[in-house]
Amino acid sequence: MPYRIEYSSSARAGCKGELKMSGRNKIAKGALRLGTVVEIQGKQSFQWRHWGCTTPKILSNIKEAHPEPTDLDGYEDLTDEDKAKIVKAWQEGHVDPADIPETQAQPGDEPPEKK
Repeated sequence: MPYRIEYSSSARAGCKGELKMSGRNKIAKGALRLGTVVEIQGKQSFQWRHWGCTTPKILSNIKEAHPEPTDLDGYEDLTDEDKAKIVKAWQEGHVDPADIPETQAQPGDEPPEKK
């Protein structure tokens, strides 16, 4: 499968979606993340991003590969709350703005509501 959703097992992976000029921010251990399969020097690996850094275009590409959110590798291992986030994003075509990390917010964006 070209995509995987899961909780980060460590804080080593950098977010591919981060826009900070100081380098990619690490994805915290336990944070919801999306992996995309890439091939590097003939070996397959994942490029990770925070779930909140998933753009509408990426979500559209995922939906082409996985018509239903339940088809996404790792979906069955998520909490009910996170499953609901994925389903909502599938229906709306974008990730909830509250899930976007502060480091990814664009100038003029509303700060995400704290839960």
